[in-house]
Amino acid sequence: MSLRGSVDHLSADGASGWIFDTVEGRPLVVQALLDGRIVGEALAELYRADLAAVGLGDGRCGFEIVFSTPVEPTSLPFLAIKPQGGDVELPRTNLTGFGDYFRSLFAHAPGAGRPRSVFGGLWTDRTDAARLLQGRVASGATPAELAAPLRTLIFEGYALLRGALAPAGFGPTELDLLDSLEAGPPLDPEADGAARRLLEGLPAMLFRDAVVRVARAALDDNPVAYRTVLSRGRAGSFGQPSAAEALTSPAECLALVTCAGSGPVLLDVIRGSHELPEFTRAGQSRWLTAGAGAGIELALGEALSVAQVEIGPQDVALIGPGTLYRLRTPDGATGLTTWCAPARVSPVAILAAGAGTFSVRHGSGAMARV
Repeated sequence: MSLRGSVDHLSADGASGWIFDTVEGRPLVVQALLDGRIVGEALAELYRADLAAVGLGDGRCGFEIVFSTPVEPTSLPFLAIKPQGGDVELPRTNLTGFGDYFRSLFAHAPGAGRPRSVFGGLWTDRTDAARLLQGRVASGATPAELAAPLRTLIFEGYALLRGALAPAGFGPTELDLLDSLEAGPPLDPEADGAARRLLEGLPAMLFRDAVVRVARAALDDNPVAYRTVLSRGRAGSFGQPSAAEALTSPAECLALVTCAGSGPVLLDVIRGSHELPEFTRAGQSRWLTAGAGAGIELALGEALSVAQVEIGPQDVALIGPGTLYRLRTPDGATGLTTWCAPARVSPVAILAAGAGTFSVRHGSGAMARV
């Protein structure tokens, strides 16, 4: 027996999906189990045109299970759908069940501290982040002088470090390299010599003491730059740092935005977007879906407003992983956005296909790895 299948929908009342025996092609009985107890079963013989179109027999391998009694939403992530007599659990096509789980959990414990993403994130995005910061400063784990920018990052979703690149920002050599590079796609050191030279100098340019100390405190580790993009001459679309890649980006990340040249560049931040719930009504995660569609849908539902921030040539803006933002670069200005993850998270695992294995280490412990 060789099986294929998935759970496409799961709720407190039932589950649906498909299962196909690629050897015998016969309909199978599927069972829903919770703590080893069968709470529902069905014969997978429902016709599905989408499955027939891809050659899964005649398409009669869909199932709908109605549970004998409704399942508590907090138990949904632990419910298994298996073929009768088998040990293999059918995978879920998305985060099926987790939305109901967290809505129920948070309703029962609204004051409990928790990450804003199923897959975790930075401590600064936890719902109890302000209390955590207070404890870190009181214990000496976080220097008191870092409390102000970290508090801003917690409450606003971003922090602007004025003069962090003083006294001169980027030098003439770096500005010439920036002018020679294309805006839009991530810089690729394997395909472009100028991009490689810029990335080689990026840690020294970007990871000044004022930046590294705040980034290190937010990431709980040394920062590793894994993606750099130039913006020039146009307003970009809204994005979210954790959803920057077509492949899933890490929930633990920061976007560092700087201005190259005489500037300034303008940053539009959707106020309070870092505190939005993770899931849309359709169960789509705003943290893990490429682009900002899910986040924008939630922001529109909350009628959130937009704050405009001006970033000068010596400034650095740190943007939290769940914050929705847009960079606007007036004519003659160039914006540089660099995504950083903590060193404990391997950037190689979240890079798009075709990336190289280029890395540079800075004396502070920070790195660029692309």
